[in-house]
Amino acid sequence: MLGRLATLTILLMPPTFLAAQGTDGAINRTDAQGRKQGPWARKWAGSEQVRYTGQFKDDRPVGSFTYYSTEGKLESRIDHYPGGKASHARHYHPNGKLMAEGRYADQEKDSTWNYFDEAGVLRSTEQWKLGKLDGTMTAYFADGTVAERRTFKAGKAEGPAEQFYANGGQRYKANYQGGAPEGIETYYFPNGNKEIEGRYVNGDRDGGWTYYNEDGSVQMQVLYAQGRMVKEKFENGTFREYWADQQLKSEVTYRNGKREGPFTEWYNNGQWVEVPMKLGPQGEEKSEMERKLTGQTKQREGTYKNDLLEGPVKEYNDAGRLISTVVYKNGVTVNGAGGQ
Repeated sequence: MLGRLATLTILLMPPTFLAAQGTDGAINRTDAQGRKQGPWARKWAGSEQVRYTGQFKDDRPVGSFTYYSTEGKLESRIDHYPGGKASHARHYHPNGKLMAEGRYADQEKDSTWNYFDEAGVLRSTEQWKLGKLDGTMTAYFADGTVAERRTFKAGKAEGPAEQFYANGGQRYKANYQGGAPEGIETYYFPNGNKEIEGRYVNGDRDGGWTYYNEDGSVQMQVLYAQGRMVKEKFENGTFREYWADQQLKSEVTYRNGKREGPFTEWYNNGQWVEVPMKLGPQGEEKSEMERKLTGQTKQREGTYKNDLLEGPVKEYNDAGRLISTVVYKNGVTVNGAGGQ
């Protein structure tokens, strides 16, 4: 949500910065001391289109300033409080709907700022203090329900942080100190079951972290020490390991902490190539390209039962030719034969 609002950067520049850029026309007067006085207006470079209009007194903006786009659409309206050190700002979408509203103090965001989408619906509210987030930031879904809530102090995350699903269910919760996570962090599936849970100490993962499947069973457990993974244990689910270039290395399923069911291992002999994307019902080629793996071959495949090899285990050379088949019973070789 914060990333979406970053596009407002230019429009939310302090008003006195914009007003200080250049002068043109007879109305733009300065006094003997070089201070701006009276009505001022600026046009876009190389255009007759007005960029802004407003008034100054002793070089300070007073009253209302209005800002326009190169197409002449209203972009912002800034109302300056007496004294010129603070102002109330309203910024607009190209369709004329209010985009953001808040207060500047000494050319910095201050107090409450509200942000709206192009339909005019409130999407987030932030608390600022002299240019730094300070207080609660709340983001909303289009229907007005809360999507995210965080607290800040002097520009850094401080205190509880929460995210929610559109139905109001918890998606994430954690706590921050000095801009870094501290204490228990938990992610949730849409059905309310935990997805990930573990602890941060001084901004680093530390101790045991548990990853869950959507049905509530434990998927894997990982032990961390000061942000470094010490070991991991697979519990339930299908797990994949990859070579350094992201080619699949192995795939195996665990149940109750033991290997169970089919497994496959691959050579690191494939090649990543760029091919045209195929989209649409007829698979038409598009100008966009996608990365596709070609030529990778299996090295070994078979089955585990209760963490032991069971049944035929096939081994292949890197050209994909079967070179041997070994049959296991309870992890012990029954017989083996070379491939044809």
